[in-house]
Amino acid sequence: MPISYGTWQVYPWKNELATQSGRVAVHYSELLDDDFQGEHSPLDMLDRAIVLSGFAIRRMFEKRLVADKLRNVEIAVRTFSAKHTEMFRSPYVSDSGGMAFQNYNFEVAEMKPLKIADLANEIIHASQLMFVDKEQMISTGLLIASDWHLRHRLLHITIDEFTAVVKIVLDDFVRSTRDEWDHEKGTVRATRE
Repeated sequence: MPISYGTWQVYPWKNELATQSGRVAVHYSELLDDDFQGEHSPLDMLDRAIVLSGFAIRRMFEKRLVADKLRNVEIAVRTFSAKHTEMFRSPYVSDSGGMAFQNYNFEVAEMKPLKIADLANEIIHASQLMFVDKEQMISTGLLIASDWHLRHRLLHITIDEFTAVVKIVLDDFVRSTRDEWDHEKGTVRATRE
């Protein structure tokens, strides 16, 4: 029986990212609509859409479907540091958030440079995904804490910032690829321009 394989393609992942990021925008708007009445929870659907967007981005980066220069692009992401890591109160496992004002200092926002793939991984591994609106100290947006940094910091992203990151990825085009076998090291080298 033959073994079949092909070349990794970007189009299914760009299509998925475009679809899911569109859903992020829709469910984000539903959260802002005080009169929204639907058969679903906008926060549940937003969670699904943003995590699937993160997976699509990660897949493109892992399979080298983006240009090499994009792999090193850093974006500035707003963060709020944990107040006291020794007194940190984790949310319940069944909750997508909680204890935010007790755990994080919202009086001082810091901008942290993150690679796009790192942001996607933090979204995928979010143990907290909260929506903030009508708070004096915090712009309307998403609060995300990954499993890795839950006790240290919380990320804050507005819908415009998320859309801008998605646009960077969708606008990236690989014009040439080169894979070659390095006999001395026993590895494959890959270049994407």
